[in-house]
Amino acid sequence: METLASLLSPYPLQEFLQENWTQKGVFIPAERRDKFAHLFSWQDLNYLLNFHNYTYPDLRFSQGGRVLSPCSAKDWVKRCQEGATLILNHVHQRVPVLAELAAALHREVGHRVQVNTYCSWPSQQGFSCHYDTHEVFILQIKGNKEWFVFEDTIKYPRKNARTLGVEPPESDPYIHEVLRPGDLLYIPRGHWHYAIACDRPSLHLTLGIPGRTGVDWLRWLVGELQNDPAWRENLPLATAEDTAALEYHLHGLVDRLIDTLKQEKWVQKYARSHSHRSDRVPEISLPSQAGFDVFADGFDTQFRRAKFQNLRIEWQPETEQYQLAFAHKEINLTNVTDRFVQNLRQRHQFTVWEAMDWLPECDLEADILPLLWELVREGVLAVDSPDFPE
Repeated sequence: METLASLLSPYPLQEFLQENWTQKGVFIPAERRDKFAHLFSWQDLNYLLNFHNYTYPDLRFSQGGRVLSPCSAKDWVKRCQEGATLILNHVHQRVPVLAELAAALHREVGHRVQVNTYCSWPSQQGFSCHYDTHEVFILQIKGNKEWFVFEDTIKYPRKNARTLGVEPPESDPYIHEVLRPGDLLYIPRGHWHYAIACDRPSLHLTLGIPGRTGVDWLRWLVGELQNDPAWRENLPLATAEDTAALEYHLHGLVDRLIDTLKQEKWVQKYARSHSHRSDRVPEISLPSQAGFDVFADGFDTQFRRAKFQNLRIEWQPETEQYQLAFAHKEINLTNVTDRFVQNLRQRHQFTVWEAMDWLPECDLEADILPLLWELVREGVLAVDSPDFPE
């Protein structure tokens, strides 16, 4: 978990996972003020506003504890001048470095990550005290912002749960800190919080991680069970006077469900299907993916692992070969060595020369080049051309 550990540093990763994750918030002061400067800036915000077509709800304003009605682009600056907080959702879909951050965290924690940005003005409070139904990481980019974090009043609130009509705790906040550039604040889902910008405009990123629950697994299992005719069959008719047939049938379904839940395959299938699933389209790498200039530099051609991919490589005893699974696809890797697989897992970059060294008994023209081309075509590898934007 290198990416998560880097975000939390100097706070120990294991302490965070044992003491804080989903349980208790933590404020982590920065060792240096430019810690998150490479991720976002005022220039990045202005670029998004000037050159991307944002509409509500991906762009919205909040002021005095309420979300304001949508407005056209010509009124955005006026809203800011009036002190409204500007929120841009899904900025990881438009900023490459944030896309890589979200993808890396997804690979490490197994849950998708959404990145929003918040722009607030001095002495202004955008939202009233509320809780979120996902894990929250606040990364302070510019300016200072005062945060108040309270204990939860509802344990592990479900998605789409609303705080309307629910009162925050009467106790004092257990976190009351001013975030400065480079500081990080973690808030577990269900923990009440609010913030007020200080004497300078504030710009921060929010990383939201909506964890999966046991209920999500049950919903997935219901979808799988629909392939079994026994679960699609009509239930017996029942009247107020006679429910015996219905009750008998339901008891049979209970027994069937218990037998299903005892089968390990449903646990393994769910765990594996979500370990490499991504909500982002795999990196597109043209012209190589279309079959042009794949080996333009001959043996010195550089390949690298494509971005935004969650790969799983497993040995299949029944076929005696490795299988690579990603993005709802599966590829059987024939005639590959353990060394090649190990390097494919661990190496960020390699050349044709190195691939030949990892596959000493394979023929270059018949085996190695077709294998590399297949991995490029399927989006597992990308040709690392000098003009690719990093």
